[in-house]
Amino acid sequence: MKKCLVYVLVFIILLTANAFGASYVVKQGDTLSGILSDRYNIIEVNSAYSQIKKLYPAFVLRTDTKIFFNKTNVIINASADTDIIIFRNETEEVSVTIEKHKKDIMTILVKGVITTNLFDAVRKAGEDMELAVMLAGIFEWEIDFFKDLRRGDKFAVLVEKKFINDKYAGYGKIIAADFYNHGKVKRAIYYEEGKTRGYFDENGKSLERGFLRVPINYAKITSRFSDNRLHPVLKENRPHYGIDYAASIGTPVMVTASGTIETMSYTKSNGNYVAVKHNNGYKTFYLHLNGFNKALKKGSSVNQGQIIGYVGKTGYATGPHLDYRISKNGSWLNPLTFIAAPTILNKQQITRFAQSAENNIKVLERAFPIYAQATRFSAPIMNLIFPIEHGRTYY
Repeated sequence: MKKCLVYVLVFIILLTANAFGASYVVKQGDTLSGILSDRYNIIEVNSAYSQIKKLYPAFVLRTDTKIFFNKTNVIINASADTDIIIFRNETEEVSVTIEKHKKDIMTILVKGVITTNLFDAVRKAGEDMELAVMLAGIFEWEIDFFKDLRRGDKFAVLVEKKFINDKYAGYGKIIAADFYNHGKVKRAIYYEEGKTRGYFDENGKSLERGFLRVPINYAKITSRFSDNRLHPVLKENRPHYGIDYAASIGTPVMVTASGTIETMSYTKSNGNYVAVKHNNGYKTFYLHLNGFNKALKKGSSVNQGQIIGYVGKTGYATGPHLDYRISKNGSWLNPLTFIAAPTILNKQQITRFAQSAENNIKVLERAFPIYAQATRFSAPIMNLIFPIEHGRTYY
């Protein structure tokens, strides 16, 4: 009797698998021909790939992509809102269609208060770490998130959230944000007009600069710019014209400004390092890397924020870290005090910017109305006590 029940259970499982099909998650090194080889021959796979690239040019077979195998077709989740469907048509030839899913965007107001750090405050507000990264990226030249945050600092963020088939599918852009730091409000408003786009303060001054403040996300500073530092390896006093950021091996390193790779090499002291030439006599240097971005080489053009290598401990290094340096016309600059010049909207743009920003500012100020009113008059408000609040408001 038990054997019969087992056979019936197995039969039901097989029927269920046949009805709903199997799924596969793409792993590193997989190819489309290898994944589809049980269903299509190489000529059919090549035909399918050609059709995919024609219908969906952005397609790349990435790791962690989900692929579903049904009785009549293969479905590739190319992106959150796009499925690629491979099937045989009436003449038994392989065909491809693209299916776009319904995408909705909702704008919400998120607010929170710093008790330990930005990540923790965003999490307590019910949001993902990605929002903290986005927020820190916008205010990186206004607030030093390593040392400037204080318990009781506040933030209000008007941000887009994407939903596909009624399921959350990530953030869109931050529309506007206020960050109350040391009793003063730092404001960012997104503005786009022609080729002008980015975040500006209420006076139309860009918050984005020609350089990122740091080339690595949230690493710990272990050594600062100095004319006379005891070298940890050589055990003698030497200048240290950079900032050391400790991070785990393999952490991505971003180029802080657009430019051209001047050097991508290895030396005994620097280890694997990259030197990038920028406009106006600036150069940046990235030392002790574990490895380089293999798509780049000497002479390659790079864009601000592009990954150029990965943290390592090559050369004279006692542990994994990045030594980041900046020079101008051959003279070393302290990366922690270096401030890139902002751009400012012209008079006509400022008028249109102010009009478009007005409603967003009103929404932001609903988050902490008393606090917002106090900062308008530059009043000393550090001694005011407010309850710890976190939450979201949907608009």
